[in-house]
Amino acid sequence: MKSVLFYTHFMKFGGAEKVCIQYMQGLVDRGYKVDLIIDFDMGKEGNAFEYTIPKEVCYQYIKSQKISNITYKLRTLGKKYKLLNILLYICMISTDFYYYHTKVKKIVKGGEYDWTISFYQFLPAYLTKIKSSKHIIWLHGSVEHFFGGITKLYKRSFGKKLDKYDYIVTIANEMKGQLKEYYPVILKEKVKRIYNPFDFEEIETKADDYLGISEIEVSLLKDNFICIVTRLDEHQKDITILIKAYKKLYDEKRISCKLYIIGDGPHKSILEHLVNEYKLEEFILFLGKKINPYIWMKHADIFVLSSKFEGLPTVLIEAMAVETFIISANCKTGPKEILMNGECGELFEVGNIVALANKLEYALNHKEYRESKVLCATKSLNRFDFVKVIPELEDILKENQ
Repeated sequence: MKSVLFYTHFMKFGGAEKVCIQYMQGLVDRGYKVDLIIDFDMGKEGNAFEYTIPKEVCYQYIKSQKISNITYKLRTLGKKYKLLNILLYICMISTDFYYYHTKVKKIVKGGEYDWTISFYQFLPAYLTKIKSSKHIIWLHGSVEHFFGGITKLYKRSFGKKLDKYDYIVTIANEMKGQLKEYYPVILKEKVKRIYNPFDFEEIETKADDYLGISEIEVSLLKDNFICIVTRLDEHQKDITILIKAYKKLYDEKRISCKLYIIGDGPHKSILEHLVNEYKLEEFILFLGKKINPYIWMKHADIFVLSSKFEGLPTVLIEAMAVETFIISANCKTGPKEILMNGECGELFEVGNIVALANKLEYALNHKEYRESKVLCATKSLNRFDFVKVIPELEDILKENQ
């Protein structure tokens, strides 16, 4: 029996966490011994996805809750004050070095794993020093964006770390191309593109599940609404432009369709203030985190992604799975690939409020147009099916078997 150790950053709500769990479940179902180590312990409330870890998987947190919370606060401040990123980088390098030598190395060697999978691109390459195992790293975001701003100083060292892994997995073809452009010395045989896997039957079941839905929420679901499911983080997600596009439509067209913002994050109060300033509190509703967002996605007239950058945004594929029309920012990377250059939805230039408003207006007024795009999207979903994707990872793990 082959044994695999996954190493991920958090177990909070997020696309990468969902995907990691899908892979672990897929390998368990195929007879692999699977363990998991999680870098940060964010406490009972912060470890929101912990309950979804397969029961067969043994897991443990590496950093204490106290250290985890301090580091996360520095991460949040670093997005606001860029120079703090230097301090954060130094702190993370120091703590990672300490925990590797006191904890991680013992876990990896003691488990006698055939493979380790670092499921987050910012994790250190310390694991690759352990030669008794083979090592894979997963890249979840745009390589080009990662090296914008101050992080470009780390470009060379990051490339050296990547090259130490036996395989590098990107989740989009565009991302794979970026990696080749930035690091031409990395052997192309090392780089694999594997799409994120989805259990579409589970998504469809949850999209029809009203368990835990209150009477007020049922009423909200009956309204016509535009929906976004996201982390409220303006550094990446740019919900501001969606709010401004909605205001433009409201002022010029007096639309009755509401906007539901599902999620939480560090910039919630800023976004709420903007909505209050526009006097749109009755029309733009902040609904918070939802354990089951699929029911909201399914009932939406339009699903929107407004991000400045992504990897392979899971919410777009989930919206396709529940047959909802999509309008997405054409950010790097993923949306163009998922929506097949606009055949399966609409794309707009990142940050372009007018373009987003125009596409929202047209889609709201042309139901047959939305339905034709949804039909195309449904037919294209097989690319991301759990049953098709898991064997692509297994092909790598079977090397030298």
